[in-house]
Order: sequence, then C-alpha cells, then structure tokens
Amino acid sequence: METLTPVYEVLLIGDSGNIKRHQPDELFEMMKHHLPLGHPSAVIFLGDNIYPVGLPDEKSPLRADAELVLQKHHEALKNYDGKVIFISGNHDWNKGKEDGFDYVIRQEKYLEKLFNDKNIFLPANGCPGPKEVNINPQLSIIAINTQWWLQEGYRPIGQKQGCGVETENDFFIKLTAILEKNKHKRVLVLGHYPIYSESLHGGKYSLQHHLFPLTLYKKNAFLPLPFVGSMLPMYRKFFGAKEDISHPLFRQLRLRLKSIFEKHNNLIYACGHEHNLQYIKRHNNHFIVSGAASKSTYVLQGKYSKFGLAAKGFFKLKFFADLSVKAEAIIVDDENPKGELVYETWIYGQNRDNNL
Repeated sequence: METLTPVYEVLLIGDSGNIKRHQPDELFEMMKHHLPLGHPSAVIFLGDNIYPVGLPDEKSPLRADAELVLQKHHEALKNYDGKVIFISGNHDWNKGKEDGFDYVIRQEKYLEKLFNDKNIFLPANGCPGPKEVNINPQLSIIAINTQWWLQEGYRPIGQKQGCGVETENDFFIKLTAILEKNKHKRVLVLGHYPIYSESLHGGKYSLQHHLFPLTLYKKNAFLPLPFVGSMLPMYRKFFGAKEDISHPLFRQLRLRLKSIFEKHNNLIYACGHEHNLQYIKRHNNHFIVSGAASKSTYVLQGKYSKFGLAAKGFFKLKFFADLSVKAEAIIVDDENPKGELVYETWIYGQNRDNNL
C-alpha cells in the first residue's frame, strides 16, 4: 500500500480530438475526478487534439467545430491549477498535408489565448524540439515533435524560425545532451508516435484485418477479400502508410531515438496515436501508449508487453522523492464516475508489479 505522497503526478491523455462536443464527454468527466490536488502535477495531451484535420482557417466550415473541441479541453480544466501541456499529432498538422504548418500554428496560438499560457504548446512554432521542461529535482520532461519528421511542405528549423536546432543532426545532439544532463533524475519524453506498439500502427494485425482489410479504415466495412486482402495489412506492416511507424521517414527517427534511449535507464517515453492503452518494457526503457481518450481499437500481447487493453481511458504516472515511479491505467466505467483502475505497476522502485 502506498505510504508516500507523490512529489509530482502526470495524467497522459492522448488523441482527445474526437471527444463529445454537445454533451458531457465520459473521458473528460472521469479525468476531472483524477486531477491531482495538494501536490504539483501536470495534464499532458499527447497529440491529435482536434479531429479530423486540426484547426482550419476561419473561412472553413470545420472551424467552429474545431474551436469547440479546444474549448471543451479548457472547460474540463478550468478549476485545475497544475501545468497543462499539449503536443501535436498528425491530425493537428492537417493529416500531414503540405499546408499542415498553418494548421498547427493556428492551434498553438488559439490554445495560448484560451489558457493564457505562452508555454502550453510544445515544442513551440512547429519546431522539431527537443524542448526540456525542468519540473523538480526528481523529474524533467522532454517534448519532441514526431510529426515534424513526416510532414510534407514547410517544416521550420533553425534560429531564424524560432527553433533551438539548426539541422536534423543537431536535434539528436541536443537530445543526447539533455538526457545526459538529467541522468540522475527520471525523464519523461513526450511524442505523438509510438516507438513500439502491439497495434495497428505498429504493424500488428488481427485475422479480421486479413479477411476484411477495409476495416482498417472503416470499422464496419466487412467486405470479404481473403488472400488478396492480406496485401494491405502486409504492406502497412513492412512499408507503412504515413501514419505507421514502419514508414521510411519515421523509421529513420525511430532508429535514432531507440539508439539514444537505450543508453539511459531512467527514461519513460509516452505517446498517443494508437487508440488503446499499452505498457511495454524494452532495453531498460519504459514505453507507454495512452491514446484512448476518444475511441479504442484492438491491441495484441507482444513479447515485451506488460499491459495492453482496448478501452477508453488514460495512464497516470506518480513520481516520488526517492525516484520511484508508479503507473496506473484507468478506463471509463459507466457505473463509476471515477472509472476503473485496471492496471498498476511500479516502473521504478518498490519491487512490485501488480496486474489487477
């Protein structure tokens, strides 16, 4: 039983852009019950904050709905006095299209005005990052912009564009330096795309997807295409659509990040993108997928998986003064406004691993 009070608590909310607009959203209502009181904390939105295409210009018929989504985020947190951080995902960049930079900058400015906080959207200015946030002697947070590496059209980089790195290689040099500086602490790295995943974007498909491949794109598209239909899942597994971690552009980033991360045993990487909850441990690193704020999709049990569940919910991380860290997965429960705690584990310290 926990006897210590966390020195910091983090709620990881991913892919919240498809929440209910015109009635209370069950995930946000549950989130309100878990907003930490009495000690420092943060609520972090892990990208895809607006569906379907981020924040269009004011002439677009989608603009009013997109604004409403962001307003719902603000409304849910209006009584919360902790830190709020948003990072961007592929949908926030107009699904990777050439004008995506305009979409993400509009969102950044809108959120800054809405929350009255110039440091709420990280990395700022559409830059690749890495952006460090020094929380306390036990924890630093690093935000990276995974979509930047996949984005078509304009991608800012360099001091003239307000970015902290001049080249792609400078990004990795700076990230390595930040991690080395913080090797005595816990480090929480934020990105939208997963490094490892036992779900669709990780190239893991069910038998249904081979028999009915169109269900990859539309849930109820049960048009049988056996044998021939397997070509689509296989293509995405080995070559990757733009949103998959096997895509050649993301593969380059992923390989570099893996190489850097493996040298540090104090690191947790948190992401969204997959619409489920996962915890994977590999090479002494800890990978959390928490992208189930709006919807849920299947997840498989892989070799390095500690936990995986297709259900609407989020992860909570508790950081303690002795550098121990506890992770909890909480899902929506129609019978309990606080939701259901379905998994908890000590990522660091306490020598416990409880699977509820």
